Amino acid sequence: MATNGLQPAVFLDRDGVINRFPGEGQFVVSWDGFEFMPEVRPSLKRLRSAGYVLVLVTNQSGVGRGLMDLDDLHEIHEKMQAELGSEALDGIFYCPHHPDDGCDCRKPSTVMIQRAAEAHGIDLPKSFLVGDSGRDIEMGRAAGCTTILCRQNLPPSIASMQKRYQPHAFAKTLPEAVDWILQG
Repeated sequence: MATNGLQPAVFLDRDGVINRFPGEGQFVVSWDGFEFMPEVRPSLKRLRSAGYVLVLVTNQSGVGRGLMDLDDLHEIHEKMQAELGSEALDGIFYCPHHPDDGCDCRKPSTVMIQRAAEAHGIDLPKSFLVGDSGRDIEMGRAAGCTTILCRQNLPPSIASMQKRYQPHAFAKTLPEAVDWILQG
């Protein structure tokens, strides 16, 4: 697909894009609290069939807040990948730190995207980021990706506030975001 030997990717946020957003100030701290959004697997299949590398980029400050540990986070991601089966993500990059820790990897920093690009040979200008928050959009834009604000389970008041981050496109659902990506 890419002429420079690099591959295009779709970077996906987790909570609010892959699984239901648990609510402001709430965290998915175990597999029992993880619920896939509708049509995730077919959406990932369509992207993979079009030649995209699929990468999860997610802030998971529940670890830094002491609500879960890294083993809990890894278990959630292992079970998510198992459920996705043949549509499992090619990479998972996360920031486990508390927002006040001052780490360099928490969104909107581009560190997770840069690490994924190095690990998977990703062509960032040909890549997309699908996220549900301003931090996601800021990260994607700063990394040179085309951004899509996916507001499938955000309250309208939050969704309307996101306009200030100026994503390249808005989508109500992940399937709608995938349609936009694949229509070029």
